[in-house]
Amino acid sequence: LDAARKAYGQSQAIREGLAQADPSNTQWQRDLSVSYWKLGEVDSKQSKAGEALAMFERSAVIAERLATLDPGNATWKNDLEWVRGRVASLRAGAKR
Repeated sequence: LDAARKAYGQSQAIREGLAQADPSNTQWQRDLSVSYWKLGEVDSKQSKAGEALAMFERSAVIAERLATLDPGNATWKNDLEWVRGRVASLRAGAKR
C-alpha cells in the first residue's frame, strides 16, 4: 500500500499541474478527481480515515463541478454519486 500511495501521489501531482494549466479541460479535471479518490482508497485501507475523507472531499468538489457542467453526462453523474457515498461512509464511521 505504501508503494501504491507513493505512485498515486506522483500521478496526482502531475494531474494537478495539468488541471491547473487548463481548468476548462474537463478530462483533466476528471482525471484529477479520480486521482484523489485513488489516494483516498489507499488511505482508507491504511486506516487513515481523516486523510481518506480529505481526499474524497477534494474529489467530490471536482465531481460536483463536472456534473453541474453537463447534467446529462452519466459518467460524471456516477462519479459524483460514488464519491458522495464514500464521503458519507467515512463521516458516519467518524461519528461512531
